[in-house]
Amino acid sequence: MRQLPLGLTLAGLLLAGTTAPAVAETLEELDALSDLTATEAGGIAAAREAAGRGELLDALAMLERTLGAFPRSAEALLLHAQYLCAIDDRQGGLVELRLLRERDYQDNALEDVRTFCGGN
Repeated sequence: MRQLPLGLTLAGLLLAGTTAPAVAETLEELDALSDLTATEAGGIAAAREAAGRGELLDALAMLERTLGAFPRSAEALLLHAQYLCAIDDRQGGLVELRLLRERDYQDNALEDVRTFCGGN
């Protein structure tokens, strides 16, 4: 698996304090997962934690839930594209990256993900 851009390895994406499982097996776990993705920041944090555990499909699902409620979230959009590339859906990631604007990101974040995905 390739290293994520911006010096963020999958292990480095772990965020402390988020304890809900990525896969909900009970109604309580489903409620907890739903609560995590109810806010933009919570959804992004939950997705990063799942990615940190190597659960990229779960991370993508969390980002999609977050984007359903916050479709203009620049950070969620960028992470979604990045994780698509990380699971070898390079074409999907590049399509999403083409829709993003450089001005919405700092420190070359968009360019770093473009490089990670193999498209400039």
